[in-house]
Parts: sequence; structure tokens; C-alpha cells
Amino acid sequence: MEALISPTPILVALLTAIAFICRAWPRGIYPKTLFIGQSEPPHQVSRADDTQAVCKESDFPKNWLNSNDIFQLERRAVFSKSWLYLSHRSQFTKPGDYQSFEVASFPIFLILGKDGEIRAFHNVCRHRAYTVANKERGSSTVLGCRYHGWSYNTKGELIKAPHFDNVLGFDRSQNSLFAIHVQQSTDGFIFVNLEGDAPGELLETDCLTDFVECNGAIAQSRWIGGKVIEGGFNWKMAVVSEKQFGTTAILPELVRLVRSALLARIKHHLDGKAAGDSDTLLFPNVSFHTIKNTRYWYSLSFHPASERKTLIRYDLYCFQNTEGDVNSQLISDKLIEMITEQVTEMESQYQLQARAAEDGSQGGVIATTTEDRDFRFRLGKSNLQKMILEQLERHTKLEKLQGMEVHPAMRQSRMTPKSQQADRLCRELECRGEKFPSLAW
Repeated sequence: MEALISPTPILVALLTAIAFICRAWPRGIYPKTLFIGQSEPPHQVSRADDTQAVCKESDFPKNWLNSNDIFQLERRAVFSKSWLYLSHRSQFTKPGDYQSFEVASFPIFLILGKDGEIRAFHNVCRHRAYTVANKERGSSTVLGCRYHGWSYNTKGELIKAPHFDNVLGFDRSQNSLFAIHVQQSTDGFIFVNLEGDAPGELLETDCLTDFVECNGAIAQSRWIGGKVIEGGFNWKMAVVSEKQFGTTAILPELVRLVRSALLARIKHHLDGKAAGDSDTLLFPNVSFHTIKNTRYWYSLSFHPASERKTLIRYDLYCFQNTEGDVNSQLISDKLIEMITEQVTEMESQYQLQARAAEDGSQGGVIATTTEDRDFRFRLGKSNLQKMILEQLERHTKLEKLQGMEVHPAMRQSRMTPKSQQADRLCRELECRGEKFPSLAW
């Protein structure tokens, strides 16, 4: 009679194997970065792991979005020594065309000279620091301060100084406007750098190059229109949440407005230059967008005015001549309307963030919601918010080393004895009430 084999050892071995397999199942071996940009991870993970993968709030200072000290540091560390995109060459068509900006409380203006060169200057008179370019945009080969009538040409040279001609030793050549480093790319993008010393060379970024290659002859673009919209939120929140201002949010309504001629559409496809659904973010504060299946593209610049206020500058362009194209004004109006709506939404989000920061629950760091998580970390290729933080840290180390604040954009006026004499003259004029009538430029 054959001996009966007890099933108990086999069952125990089987259960042990199953337990081992379950314990070793690769639930936690996926790198955390794999989950970034996905609405759901491939396997269930703990809430602690998910939180750590999505947001590292401890990397950022407290009150990241509402501190005036941080804003002032950003002015010195980021906006005083970075190459900043301001405009496109297509906005300047004749000598004297100018455009003024307010970037992180720095007044700046660009002007086209008679020699065809674009120049940039601090928008302050060398005498009493009054504004020289008084409009957002205009055209004049002579710009003048309305305080005491000092006037400058397109090269920033002082050409008129009432009541100073007879001041012995007064030298006009020493009182030109403070120039700003400016570079124009081959595709017409205009950048400035406020650093007083010689800044580093402007690097043609890969993302901007890709934007041009995907969209064709941007250098021949035509400016359609633009506007500055004020928003009550921190500029970093606007840039990191740039998705809300991109084509994803506004494309459906805009495309319905576009009714291009059939031949124009065929030409676009034959040339392979039809604008795609392209959004490009450029450090530190500008994004470029194309409107899919149209001839239009636009730029958005987020210029901080304070830690709680941002100026959103919008400019709409067309890749081809749009004379007689009724869609241009329709698209421009609709784009402004939708950007304004996004600004209102951003203001509401910022108020929630600010309250959370004051409560100490988030320390002022930009929150990452489920629906916003995808775009936040799609910026991993540049991780703009982290780049800003790293630049602030480097500048802070420099200031600690020198034992004082470092202001790269600061320019010192020459206070020679003759300059002091001229200053006293103007004070006397002011005391007698002899201010000059307003000058129209």
C-alpha cells in the first residue's frame, strides 16, 4: 500500500511563495519622477510618496509670493542682470518710434534711431529724474523732460538744456541718458540687460529657436496690437501657471473667429509653416504662443510692479501681411477679453495663496493642485521657479560676501562742482516758480 503524502507541506510552501511574491511586487520601485505629469501613477502609492513627488515646499522661502524683501531681491538678482525680452522689431517702423516699459519698477524705453539701430535707455531725465518718454508708445526724434525742458535725441544725447548754456563748465556730453545694453536677434526679438557692467552675451535659447523653426518667418511678422493689463498677484505665480494664459485655454474660441481664405490655408500647408499649437516659456518672465491653424502668434510678458501686482503685457502678431483682414481686430479683442478673464481668475487664486501663507499652512509656495500638477512639472526641462530661486541664492551669497546690497542696475550721476552749481540753479528756479510749460512730443 502506497504511503499517503500529506498536502500540508505543499500548501505551506505555496502560501509562502505567494506571500514572497506579493511582498516583492514592484509597487514602490518606480522612480518618483515617473509620476510627475501623470494624473494617476501606474500603481497605487502612499499619499506621503505622492506629496513628496509633486511638491517640495521646503525648497522655497517663506512668503515666496507676498514678501517685499523677496521682491526687492528679485529686482537686484534677476531683473537687474538677466537678459529680458521686451518687444519685437516689427513694432518699430520709422526713426523716433519708441515704446516704454515698467519692469520691476525700472522705467525703460526703446527707440529707433535715424541710423536704423534700436537703443534702450533708463526712462529718467539726467537732471531731476523726471520721465522722458511719457507715453506707452509714440514717435519723435526728440524726447524731452517736462520738468525743466532738457531734451534728448534718439541716441540719448542731451541736445537742449534751458538756463544751462551760460553755466561755466557745464558739459552736455556728460549728461546723456543712461544707456541700457540691448541686443536684437536675427528673428527680431529685442532683449535688454540693465546691468551697468558688461553683461554676458545673449544666448540663443533652444526653446526660442524651436519656436522660430516651427513657425516660419517671424522676422517678417506684422504687429497687430497690444495692451497692458494689471493683475493683483505675484509675477512668479503667473509665469509658473502660464498654462492658463496659453493656447490650451483660449484656442477653441479664437479658432472659430478665424476664417482665412482657402488659398492662404493651402499655401501654409504647402510651405509647411502653418502655425502649430506651440507654447514657449523663456526665463525669467515671458512666454510665446501660436494660435493653431492660423497666421497669428502672441507674446505675454509678466512684469512685476510689486510683490502683489503684475503688469501683463500682451502683443499680437501675424506671420503675413493682414491688410484688409477683418479677423485681426476680432482676434485681438477676443484675446484681450480672455486674458482679462484669466487675470481675474489668477487674482482669486492668489488671494487664496496669500491667505494660506499668512496662516503658515503653505509658506507662500505655489500650490500644486491635481489639475495643475501636469503643467507645473512639465516645466521640468527648465523648472523656472527653481531657476529663479537659485539666482536669488547666488546673489544673496554675493551680498553676504560684500557685506552690503548689490544693485547691478544702479548708475551714479557725476556730482562735480559744476554739476552742484547747476543743481543749485534749478532749485532757485523752482523756488521762483519758473517751471516750464508742458512739452508735447
